[in-house]
Amino acid sequence: MTGVAVRISPWLRWSLVAVTALTVVAALVLALVNRSLAGPRKPVEALFVAPADVQLLVGEQWRAGASLSDGGLTVRRWQNLRTRSNYEQSVTAHTSGFGALYDYSAADPRINDLEDFGSEGVQDASLDVTLKADQARIYCRQLIPPARASGPCSGWVYWSRYGRYTIEVAYREPELDARRFQQIIQQVDAKIATTLSR
Repeated sequence: MTGVAVRISPWLRWSLVAVTALTVVAALVLALVNRSLAGPRKPVEALFVAPADVQLLVGEQWRAGASLSDGGLTVRRWQNLRTRSNYEQSVTAHTSGFGALYDYSAADPRINDLEDFGSEGVQDASLDVTLKADQARIYCRQLIPPARASGPCSGWVYWSRYGRYTIEVAYREPELDARRFQQIIQQVDAKIATTLSR
């Protein structure tokens, strides 16, 4: 059998080189973007801010409640012994910044709360404090009476992304207003940012 020589046109050859070069450049850009989105890797436990470590909550007695870990998700709960208020924080560690970016939208607790409480019981609130989180939002969730985003609310939620981590803080206290919750979150945010910067 005789071999058949295949001749590749110069246009096809340059097209293949261009596609290969673009693929390599795109992969490098994606890797750099992912790295910048991901930020430093820290032990999940270091990212928890207990209520006793928040200046606005430190005067109360807190009891650690049930905790759980499931894959990359870790949840810690505390209860105020005097008021029975509940403070909960969850941290999800993602393998990449893209994973955290996706999770920030797809796993937003507000989605489930809208199903549970309806649009009357879930109200977004403006975030009027400066935070170091890459992405953040707060909202009020309560069944009865209807939520008021600017006024008192029995349950506030802070949903955020810090690099490769998505973090939720939920605080249930009767008649807690948006301003006080934002001040609490500002202190939580500062502690998380300090941990991530070390």
